[in-house]
Amino acid sequence: MLQTDKLINSPAFVKDDLMFMNSLDEAIVNHRQKCEYFNYVFKDWDGKLSNLPFFNVDLLKKIDFYNEMYGEVELNLTSSGTSGQKSQTYLDKESLKRVKKSAFNIYHELGVTSKKSFNYLCFTYDPKVANDLGTAFTDELLTSFTNIKNVYYAFQWNEEKNDFVFNKEETVNKLSEFAKDDTSLRILGFPAHLYFLINEFNLNLKLPEDSWLLTGGGWKGYDSQKIDKYNFRDLIHSKLGIQTCNQRDLFGMVEHGIAYLEDSSGKFRIPNYSRLIIRDPYTLDELENGNEGLIQFICTYNFSYPVVSVLSTDWGVKKQDDFGEYIEFAGRAGVKKQKGCALNANRLIQ
Repeated sequence: MLQTDKLINSPAFVKDDLMFMNSLDEAIVNHRQKCEYFNYVFKDWDGKLSNLPFFNVDLLKKIDFYNEMYGEVELNLTSSGTSGQKSQTYLDKESLKRVKKSAFNIYHELGVTSKKSFNYLCFTYDPKVANDLGTAFTDELLTSFTNIKNVYYAFQWNEEKNDFVFNKEETVNKLSEFAKDDTSLRILGFPAHLYFLINEFNLNLKLPEDSWLLTGGGWKGYDSQKIDKYNFRDLIHSKLGIQTCNQRDLFGMVEHGIAYLEDSSGKFRIPNYSRLIIRDPYTLDELENGNEGLIQFICTYNFSYPVVSVLSTDWGVKKQDDFGEYIEFAGRAGVKKQKGCALNANRLIQ
């Protein structure tokens, strides 16, 4: 068995540096053999994690590093919709298995998987049409962590407009239907869409017991109207009846592939499947825990595209408590507007 498979099949939140570094070495050897540019960037790495080279995330939006050496592609995911620069990643059969397994382990150990049946309302693109979009893939994956009764995707493809359409009235009707069902509901997707829907239609529903809200994608494009996370959760409890303990936020990026999910205390735990380094934006030196900087995301599961180490444009602070390390995300760096799934989806609110 590969060291990387041993890592992905291990418990999500038992930190094992030796296991991770063995997997990292394995992944780097793989990509050095298959990608000429990766080999050039990583050939002089001294083995110290803090000195690990990286691909800048903006580089991944401009250059496609896939080549025939990587073999057959099972799934190609992109990070944006119909416009803007796209990051993408390629997954062969084994890499796709690993990313699904790692996500299941993370969600299971944080108490989100279930053998019960749930209805789903997903504020994202119908994966039957948008099967290459990261957000659509994520929400389809999340629905697989329980048994499923019904799934409704709010962003439906319109043949006449040749585009996705967010039918607010139909989504509200579907939400009302789910409220009358005995089956618990899970709502997935961008928080801004649900927030504006509640306000525009003055929603006041009582969803079935053990309903959940799992948000992701942030408030990109609507930062001026964003409300505090805890105020938002109180609003959801008041207007939809979802207990605040059943509301979690998640973070993910196509270029990285490892899921970050809040635990019951609201902290984004860092799983053993990844390592995060916080870097000074000017010197790129590693910062100690508690200091805010750019997040370097490191993972090993993907043998079919060279995204082992990515320096993002996301700000973050890494902290430690009695249960281990966690990350506090602090927004997007820079002044240039970033295009991506959330921003492209937000145009549908209008």
